[in-house]
Amino acid sequence: MGEKIAMGFHVCVDYELQWDTAVMESLIRSYDIHDADLKMKHDPESERSAVIACLAYLKAGVGCEMVPETSEICENFANHFEYRITIGGTASRAAIAISKLGYSSALRACCYNQYIRDLLPDRIQLFSSIGTDHEAVYPHVVLQCAGGVHIQANDIDFVTPRENRVMLSRDIDSIEMHVSVDFAPMIRDAEVFLLSCFSEVLDRDILEDRLQSTRQLLKTLPENALIVAEDGHYIKEELRHLVHQSLASVVDILSMNEDELQEYIGRRIDILNAETVLKALEYTAKQSGFSTILVHSSKWAVAYGKLSGIMQSALEGGIAMAATRFRLGDEFGEADYDETMRLTDSESGWDFCDQLRALAGDRVCCLPCKDMSYVKVPTVVGLGDFFAGGLLPGLLIENR
Repeated sequence: MGEKIAMGFHVCVDYELQWDTAVMESLIRSYDIHDADLKMKHDPESERSAVIACLAYLKAGVGCEMVPETSEICENFANHFEYRITIGGTASRAAIAISKLGYSSALRACCYNQYIRDLLPDRIQLFSSIGTDHEAVYPHVVLQCAGGVHIQANDIDFVTPRENRVMLSRDIDSIEMHVSVDFAPMIRDAEVFLLSCFSEVLDRDILEDRLQSTRQLLKTLPENALIVAEDGHYIKEELRHLVHQSLASVVDILSMNEDELQEYIGRRIDILNAETVLKALEYTAKQSGFSTILVHSSKWAVAYGKLSGIMQSALEGGIAMAATRFRLGDEFGEADYDETMRLTDSESGWDFCDQLRALAGDRVCCLPCKDMSYVKVPTVVGLGDFFAGGLLPGLLIENR
């Protein structure tokens, strides 16, 4: 109790695969996959289908989260690679991120098992929605790949256009996403609440129930608390709109990455074209109903709308946190974060921000990301989660 930063509810176990081109090319040959087979798919029904979808997303340079028919498909795919087990989910990774800067937090989790017990830092006050005798593990398999990787087998022959990550999971704990109002006593002093996405929930009735419980829980926050909702990749787009409709009146900021923005507007855009991006922000704000839209991309981060005037410190923190993870993975501390703050900004990001501010004025707060072109072995999984965590200290009352 008494924590100034609180968050929930998506917490999970990740299998972070170590990229191996030879393994991927072997899978292409063993499953007799050809270029004409490559189709983006959200719900692969077999391991072969999952490999095909991963290749399609890697070729297009588009991140994705897929829900195969069974958790065993995820396990079997992972077992072709070397991997390490980590804690995933936006809420938990955000809590881990700020713990590296000395911030404590209260975290409500939708799952619990040995990895949650063993791997979460002591600074995180954990409360499980499903009790502490629950041991099931439904892995979120994370395939990350650098840009410029050449994949060649059968008639498939392409170079990945950018660093990317593709995720596969059939996580029952996340699909059911229990939300407990008994978390209320733990958030009565919170100045910032990070609400991580409901995109894992696939059943409309379950989702409506969880949203109702969430709205009830958020009423216990102090009146001046800020609530940030992290968007996500929704398998069912109509459920994304349901979430937005339910939360727009009670959440202050809707945050999303560049892929989620483009999914929302229904088309791919040039993220360095300021006029096009501004139109996308305007459309998203109008259609979603949120008063402030925050988008984080590989080149810039921008807040658009009502709270843009208080967002600079938060955006600086989010950018620095994501860039620190990008270049150092999990192994960093406060000194590394401070060093990232001093790194050179992206030149193209600066040009974009200047152009956007010229078009939108005080409706936006826009900052360039750091120039990460020198990083040879980047970590691309969890960047949005660490960005979300980096935002939070800058949104505390003392920084507004």
